[in-house]
Amino acid sequence: MVKRRILIIEDDDLLRQIYHKKLALEGFKLNHSSSGIGGLQLAKYFRPDLIILDIMLPGGVNGFDVLEALKKDPKTSATPVIVLTNLDSEKKTAMEIGAAEYIVKSEVSIDKVVKTIKRHVDEKSK
Repeated sequence: MVKRRILIIEDDDLLRQIYHKKLALEGFKLNHSSSGIGGLQLAKYFRPDLIILDIMLPGGVNGFDVLEALKKDPKTSATPVIVLTNLDSEKKTAMEIGAAEYIVKSEVSIDKVVKTIKRHVDEKSK
């Protein structure tokens, strides 16, 4: 069975590690970046089946910039992006740019996020 690849673009080290461990236990192959620029580079070469993206990122390139660039690039435009953020007021913007899902971190459990990830990966593989 081919492991599905997940890219996590998240600047919170602890949260990134928690999701990395949980998703690895679920059988996913993972890569991660703490910056938008690094995440964009990894997206092109890692070729993830799904991307988890935070909005607030360091380095002058935020999650909206990353999402926009991903959706404009033919190599990554079809890759589902789940926005996982603390901002509860930016859903409309993220969905208009092309997010597959918008999740507010404080409103869901890790298990619920993992279920959402699995659903999107399964849909993509059909």
